[in-house]
Amino acid sequence: MKKYYGESLGRYIGHFYRQGQSFLIKEYKDLGFGAGQYQFLIMLYLKDGLSHDELTEKMSVDKATTTRAIIKLEEEGYVKRVLNEEDKRKYHIYLTEKAISKKEEVFRISDLWEQRLVGELTEEEKDTLFLIMRKIARNNPHYPFSEYE
Repeated sequence: MKKYYGESLGRYIGHFYRQGQSFLIKEYKDLGFGAGQYQFLIMLYLKDGLSHDELTEKMSVDKATTTRAIIKLEEEGYVKRVLNEEDKRKYHIYLTEKAISKKEEVFRISDLWEQRLVGELTEEEKDTLFLIMRKIARNNPHYPFSEYE
């Protein structure tokens, strides 16, 4: 019998993604946004003031997805768009005081999900897992997070 028969990396990733989306939607609901917006907020916590295009590139999504996420976050009072004085066609996205005040809660929820994923692993196993995940991610030519490693 073939080793790992019936298993695939994509199947595991898909399962974790769906479970994570469900968990995060429920947890972030009281903050007024969902799983589709929290990653944008976290990216802005890492580097506030990104342009719409920079955010789109770093998130590896299309411009429409970024626009929808930013509109939702803006409606909930988490971000504000500021016109770029040098190029009036571009906006920079900045965190509001509300977003800054909720930063610990946003990261706590994100960390809670991650702990559910890796909670039973030893520190050495976690280090190995992240090493492998980084290697896999670097195979993707659009891997956006290298500057945060």
